[in-house]
Amino acid sequence: MGSAHEWLLPAIATLILWGLWGYVLKIAGMKLDWREVYFISSLSSFTLALLFYMYSKGFTLPLNTYALYAAIAGIMGGLGYLTFMIAISRGKASIIIPLTALYPAITAILAVLFLGEKIKPTQVAGIILALIAGILVSL
Repeated sequence: MGSAHEWLLPAIATLILWGLWGYVLKIAGMKLDWREVYFISSLSSFTLALLFYMYSKGFTLPLNTYALYAAIAGIMGGLGYLTFMIAISRGKASIIIPLTALYPAITAILAVLFLGEKIKPTQVAGIILALIAGILVSL
């Protein structure tokens, strides 16, 4: 586990980029069909991933169980993005984005149940409060 200075800056960058991501998607969806926004943004994301991977590693891919997990994660992420685009095209970004941003709570619960990770009582309280906040935001 790295020290805070190793992960904090990328985590803050993620927070800012994902915050801007939802906002820019909503703007794009004001003049484009949600399917067009989904396709164009997915294509640009894939292109970025391809260029980054080829630049950093060349073009070799592992073929093992963990590569299958990565592929399944990609499909889940893509399906989640698809359902997110449907939701955001039909509702308010100010409600949908905070509600869908609760997904780390599911990851945390699964990590505790199946990966043996430990969380502190304060972290449990935080997850519970986040879930309550999600319910309140969606009302």
